[in-house]
Amino acid sequence: MVPNLDDGEPVQKSCVGESEKHKQTVTDDSDKYNDSLETWGDNITKYQTTGVYYEELSKQYLHHQSHEERLAKAAELNGCDFKKSNLKNEEFVSREHTDIDHHVGLCDGQVAAIRRAPGIWLVCIFLNVILFAVGFGGLLIGLLSGPLWLIAFSPLMVASPWGLYKFWEKFDWLDKLEFNRHTGLVRTSHTLLRRPFYIPIEDIELCQGPVVKNARGGGEMPTGSLVFTQYPSKFWWRPSIVLLGGMEKEHWTALNKFMDISQPIHMDVQRSIEEHFQKDKNAMGTGPFPESMKKYLDAEDKQINRFEVW
Repeated sequence: MVPNLDDGEPVQKSCVGESEKHKQTVTDDSDKYNDSLETWGDNITKYQTTGVYYEELSKQYLHHQSHEERLAKAAELNGCDFKKSNLKNEEFVSREHTDIDHHVGLCDGQVAAIRRAPGIWLVCIFLNVILFAVGFGGLLIGLLSGPLWLIAFSPLMVASPWGLYKFWEKFDWLDKLEFNRHTGLVRTSHTLLRRPFYIPIEDIELCQGPVVKNARGGGEMPTGSLVFTQYPSKFWWRPSIVLLGGMEKEHWTALNKFMDISQPIHMDVQRSIEEHFQKDKNAMGTGPFPESMKKYLDAEDKQINRFEVW
């Protein structure tokens, strides 16, 4: 039957029917997401109405030191002076930000954290393979030829992934580089042969490597490392930090922009700040949310209530 367009009634019924179908397909997750966006917008309006949104706060906790002063502070923290790196034909990525991407990784407003590779996650994978092999071997030997007490090792097959995940969760901070906006210094991650050291952001460069592609065309992974133009004199050779999954230019320039205290933290980073505030964790996962950043968030809403977050 062809609908009567002049009457309009069949078309109206059809629209209503499609609307009902759409309502049935909407998941609880999307409803919660839409509700959270609405609540977020209502809160912003509330902050603007009360005047707190545009209220200026003191920025005295931020560093106001030159590169030379921060380099001297880093040398004091490291317990030795710096020496120049012997750089030859390395090509470094530009620091100029293009405003395309503002992702900086894990961020609590004071610190942005990124992971190096390989690290504690590789140790966990290695241990998981060993424990799973021991558990499976014990189960197989116990069932086939005895002694049956070897079956006691079988729970390792199930328990090892969970246990090693908790282990990684506890020691994940060892792999993280700390970009501290309040001091202007970067603290490197731990390695098997080298303790962390401090260095100004100006003395770090990003060197991008080739993109590693899957042989079957199923995906690709960028490579790259952070290169130090100078490093602590107590080290015999120049260290470099290999990054987990590489690093895009936009990520590197966004980190440099985050460390620039002449401008506020970009709004795209604020969601990460709110998430850390809700969990009461700092970006490194080693302690509570930084006290200096709490004044920018509403304690009840768990949401940033300022226009400019420094």
